[in-house]
Amino acid sequence: METFAQTSVQTRSGSASLRRFWLLLQADFLMYIRNRAAMFWVILFPIGLMLVLGAIYGNQTDGAASGSVTAISFITPGLIVLSLMSSGLIGNSSVMAQYRERGILRRVQTTPLPVQHLILARIGMQSTLSVGQAALMIIVSILVFNARYETGGLLEAIPAIILGSIVFMALGQAIAALVRKVDTVQVVAQAINFPLMFLGCLWIPVSALPDWLQEVSKFLPSTLVAILVRTPMISSVDLVALKIQPDVALPICVAGLFVYLIAAIVVSARFFKWS
Repeated sequence: METFAQTSVQTRSGSASLRRFWLLLQADFLMYIRNRAAMFWVILFPIGLMLVLGAIYGNQTDGAASGSVTAISFITPGLIVLSLMSSGLIGNSSVMAQYRERGILRRVQTTPLPVQHLILARIGMQSTLSVGQAALMIIVSILVFNARYETGGLLEAIPAIILGSIVFMALGQAIAALVRKVDTVQVVAQAINFPLMFLGCLWIPVSALPDWLQEVSKFLPSTLVAILVRTPMISSVDLVALKIQPDVALPICVAGLFVYLIAAIVVSARFFKWS
């Protein structure tokens, strides 16, 4: 009888915990879509940039190796990564800093809600939105510029998109843990985002960079995510032979991203402050 009662209590506790998590996930989603600045920079800006770059370079091809790749097929995966960076580095760091500055984290600390639920809800929300944003950009590139991708490769790119979203969110969390003020957090996040955007092989081929920057580019998280996302999407083209992206093996990319993820988690745990 006692065992049955304990089981019933645990079941109710688990159900309540799951319900709290689901409500928190819904609240995060509603707050996100109501944030006009986030909707612009994370969703509209990458699509607008793709339309501009596609209008200029979209139909250009490079057939120097087996197969050919249009510029838009190369650019779109990079802009998907740009969206992940904007959402994670800038968006997540700013939101967590605002939560702390407004006392939301302090109030969460006094409730039964575990802080990991708060973080997991944001990860779930942003990962889902990242996949949806990627699908939207791919559809626009196909309809507007007749881009071509590997059908199976699009599905293979989803885990890379989710992993990239989690890594950049963790890096954003680390920034928010190290920097206290919201305005300063945004400046620091932008300062980190800017070089990752231009040196991460997102829309500038690696061959266009000086030799020493090509070596630096190999170790950047934006480059690692771009390789993991772009390679399956246009796997019929030898991107390394065309010097479009660095010669980094996919397992090395995954391992490198996990190094960034673990480092970000350690920094966040070490310097996290409730207020």
